[in-house]
Amino acid sequence: MQIMNYTRRDESWQPALPSGERNEVIDRILERLCSNGFFDVNDELSHESVLRALIQREDRQTTALGEGIAFPHARLENLNKALFAVATFKEPVLFDGAPVQIVCLILVPISDPTVSLRIMAQLSRLLSDESVRRCVLNAENPDELRDIFNAYNPRIDKPILARDIMRPPRFSVNEDDPLSACSYLMSVNNLRAVPVVNNRRQIVGQITVERLFKYGLPEFFGQLKSVSFIAEFDPFEKYFADEQNMKAGEMMEQTARIVPMDYTLMEIVFDLAIKAYSKIYIVDRDNRWVGTIDEGLVLHNVINH
Repeated sequence: MQIMNYTRRDESWQPALPSGERNEVIDRILERLCSNGFFDVNDELSHESVLRALIQREDRQTTALGEGIAFPHARLENLNKALFAVATFKEPVLFDGAPVQIVCLILVPISDPTVSLRIMAQLSRLLSDESVRRCVLNAENPDELRDIFNAYNPRIDKPILARDIMRPPRFSVNEDDPLSACSYLMSVNNLRAVPVVNNRRQIVGQITVERLFKYGLPEFFGQLKSVSFIAEFDPFEKYFADEQNMKAGEMMEQTARIVPMDYTLMEIVFDLAIKAYSKIYIVDRDNRWVGTIDEGLVLHNVINH
């Protein structure tokens, strides 16, 4: 099914709106989207209740996903069909400090929550193309904006891919970074793993908390059920002895799970839940690191979406 089936002819296309405060902008988009009889067929909803749901969701965690795009959305009881609008702004709107010029506002029935994720995935995939974003921002009237999306014929029945839910690269270390700097980075940012990258942004390994904890422990420790008989043993003695001279590349493991951008959601969940990878690293065609997925991200973007 085309995602265009979840739009209204004119109300869903709102180019070149005046900028403003986040909640004011969401209110303005919603007012136009839900005009012309919307509440006649959704008579158990009101503008105020829908706006409240959108703002409450946005307050929990921003839906700004980078590249100047945000996806405010809400699950609603008594909504008869999913619906979305695309609005653009000449001047950025701040979503939790992030400048946004394209707002894709999505409403879905509470009984069909995955449809919003599928709509968001297709819009995000289309708008990830810089030339498409430029055309969208240059559209001057609803017909012109609608025609851009119509031309690409995005479909809701396409699978959700890694590129649709990944988080942009953030924390990493180089092979020559001191191990002490790496462990500090992991500590202050509560990271279970951090990738080791080269100067081409390619992942060559990763350092995990488990690797840091086990460093220097005798191999037979892995077979023990209790170490009460050697309570005086210092498990970090070797780490402290070596950390000043040791580099991240010497501590890294070749265990990083690296997958392409078209890796499917089912494959992602299998890797996290069954294979127990703590993180999945997404790379482009040149094997450059472009995103990361972990359990928390899947919980946020899929289960608690």
